[in-house]
Amino acid sequence: MTTDNWKTLEFPDKDELIKARHQFHQAIQNVGCVGRSFLPASSGDVNANLDWDAKLQRLASRWITGELVFRSSFSLSEFSVYLVDELFHTISHFPLQGKKQIDVMIWLEEQIDMLGLDSSQLSLKLPYEIPEYPTAKREAFQVDSEVAGKEFEALFHNTNLVLQKVVDGIEGASEIKCWPHHFDIASLITLADTGDPETSKSINLGMSPGDSSYDEPYFYISPWPYPVEELPDISATGGFWHEHNWVGAVLRVSDIRDKQSAGEQHDAVLNFFQQGLKALMSIIKV
Repeated sequence: MTTDNWKTLEFPDKDELIKARHQFHQAIQNVGCVGRSFLPASSGDVNANLDWDAKLQRLASRWITGELVFRSSFSLSEFSVYLVDELFHTISHFPLQGKKQIDVMIWLEEQIDMLGLDSSQLSLKLPYEIPEYPTAKREAFQVDSEVAGKEFEALFHNTNLVLQKVVDGIEGASEIKCWPHHFDIASLITLADTGDPETSKSINLGMSPGDSSYDEPYFYISPWPYPVEELPDISATGGFWHEHNWVGAVLRVSDIRDKQSAGEQHDAVLNFFQQGLKALMSIIKV
């Protein structure tokens, strides 16, 4: 299989990844809040979700119109927040290392004013809860591992790349988005839309950089509603079933540590998504 532009994963120390993830999860709230503050309110906090911008290699908000059209974005490898225009030119950027969250918001307010919008509308109030990281209590941002930032950048880039292949042409597949709430990147395949999320049927495919379920990045395929029948054998995917609090197929990044080349890593993750999706589709009745 072609690996396209897969970025080879280096598998840095797990503790380094955890520390960086906490910093990044807090930081992207500043990026998502721009869309949430200046775009029309939407159900599910859609106005605050982020794209993976393959050109800039950043997580980027939706486009906003002021005196010019712009979007906020976040570089994981540089640990910086950017504002860019429609031509992808940098309007301004703010390195986060050693800065506090209030410093980021002051900078954003200054930039928003210069772009012709009312900065008093900018709010970091979240419609959900995230872990209470030290950076939310006025501690400065600090990422000690440059390698961790590059690894997360590769993970978001690679997941976006593979998911585009997997969901291409599938009816009901959503755009691939990163959600600031859980910091995951995913596509939702709606199989049956009843108008009620509780009774609709869907499959969510994505990557989490780590959370309360697993303290490392992992790929997942999760159906809704959760199956009540016996789950199919997915050993051929390289993954396993997660059944505590939620149900889904999981492939941890550490599970592909033996895959050292870009081609091996690409094929392992693509196989997980393709075969896992096929297995779930076999038991979901629409």
